[in-house]
Amino acid sequence: MRNRNIIHPATVFFLLWWLVALLSWIGSVYAWDGVRNIISTEALRWFLRYTEENLMSSPALYFTIIFFMSFGLFVHSGMSDVFLRIFKRERKLSGKEKKSLVASAIVAIMYFVLYSLLAWGPWNIVRGVTGRYVDSPLHDGALCILSIGVGITSMVYGYSSDRYRNDTDIVNGMSYLFSRFPSYLVSLFFVIQFMVVFSYSGLPVCMGINDVILDFIYWGCCIATLLWVYYKHT
Repeated sequence: MRNRNIIHPATVFFLLWWLVALLSWIGSVYAWDGVRNIISTEALRWFLRYTEENLMSSPALYFTIIFFMSFGLFVHSGMSDVFLRIFKRERKLSGKEKKSLVASAIVAIMYFVLYSLLAWGPWNIVRGVTGRYVDSPLHDGALCILSIGVGITSMVYGYSSDRYRNDTDIVNGMSYLFSRFPSYLVSLFFVIQFMVVFSYSGLPVCMGINDVILDFIYWGCCIATLLWVYYKHT
């Protein structure tokens, strides 16, 4: 039996927030290089003023919403189950499942061809000002485009397999992961707040942590939290 008394990630990052607060206070008392006290009146004003902005501008929140909607459709439509059965070589697919996979594959190929034409074709519609693919809207929005592609192919599979019949079914699919892992959004909120105050406190600079390592820690916390939530709900 799994131990259900393990502390929740949301609580972990809430406590880490206060640990940063304590360390920043100690650092300000002993004049650690670059450290700011985050429980001062100045830090409190900054925190109240920019909490909403820091949360809404977080790339992790954006990626989570996009990922949950697209892969929610992938799971809810039954497409993930089919791929899993193919991988494990379990029972054979039905005729309808095979036809649905073919239809999804055709749409996926068309989507990829369209993307390739826009990225490297003769038209400079959504490429950068220099005409190069790198730093173009297609390059910068690759994750969003990939997620849309996964969502579209999953919808095609859902309709072809008669799992989806109207727009309500699609919305249910897009919200599937949100309803299955709601605690991740709460945990993500605390991860974002922890990373914001950790960066603001100046402790990373004092500890010799550069921006690359800080980003690695940030995404590592987000992914580790998601894996924990997934493990607890499966």
